[in-house]
Amino acid sequence: MDNSQIFENGHRLTLPDFSIQEKYVDKMIVYPPQGIEVQEWYNNFRLRFFEALDNNKKFPIFRSSHGEFCFVTGQMGSPFGFKNKIRFYLSRIYRILLFQSSFYSSGVPGHGYETYKQWRLPSLRKKLAKQLKWISENGMLCMYFSDRAAFPISVQKKYIKWLNSNNIFLTNENYGHLYFVYALLNGSDQQRIFTGRRLLVVSSDQPARTQPLLDNLKKMGTNVVDFISISPGKSMEDELTFDNNKVYDLCIVGAGVGAANVIYHLRDLSCPIIDAGFIIDKIAYPDKVKSRIYTINDEQWPTVFPNNDPEWGPIFSDKYSYTNLK
Repeated sequence: MDNSQIFENGHRLTLPDFSIQEKYVDKMIVYPPQGIEVQEWYNNFRLRFFEALDNNKKFPIFRSSHGEFCFVTGQMGSPFGFKNKIRFYLSRIYRILLFQSSFYSSGVPGHGYETYKQWRLPSLRKKLAKQLKWISENGMLCMYFSDRAAFPISVQKKYIKWLNSNNIFLTNENYGHLYFVYALLNGSDQQRIFTGRRLLVVSSDQPARTQPLLDNLKKMGTNVVDFISISPGKSMEDELTFDNNKVYDLCIVGAGVGAANVIYHLRDLSCPIIDAGFIIDKIAYPDKVKSRIYTINDEQWPTVFPNNDPEWGPIFSDKYSYTNLK
């Protein structure tokens, strides 16, 4: 479809296994392809994933959110409200000094982050476009297109314009939402996804995280877990090598913007390759990381939030009025 039409089809986001959490985000608006509603949109994504997982088929999935929008447009979204804006810009200055770079994607040193010199960005954006084009033709691009204040629609539209300029077009077959990945990996399908699978994990090798990650994946019932380490800060520039003779059922990747580069290097694998991002941290130490939306399902909710007070609840309060909602 024409990417410019995406924001004409607004629907409230509702996903299976997360009905309790959605009391806090019941006004989040997302934008399915024309002619379908969110439930059908998610079901199509889920069915295609399991078809690939159960039949050893290629199926790359890449997520685009704040870091990717910033990487492509050079802009960072700022929150509403004077105090929030001041806090945001002070944080921005702090992070520039911390990273010694005027650009960063996300994260903190020692815990997954990306920094690239300004002069490298044009060539890296061209590289990203080539990789997203391939992913769009063979799998799915799961986008954080929504009404949330964290990234204004104006910035999301600039990202869409960049996709258009690189002949990357979103269709019913290749376009999903970012939270589909979270819901899939954290919902009732989790056991089916991991039990008995031969799993490849690609992420930075962080001493405090890697071993707990591998241990917990084995506890989840995986049959084989192999790990390939990448750089924590420049994954868009990494060159991966792996054993082409090894067969996997599933690959999960944590690499920020560079997940596209990792997925492209692994394009010969006949299995789903998921840009899982934060989910890798959550698997490694579930009791230490702060939860995000669509990571705590209905069964887990009473234990994690016995007082029904998720710290991110106020972020998703309804502040706006919308048009074209169905």
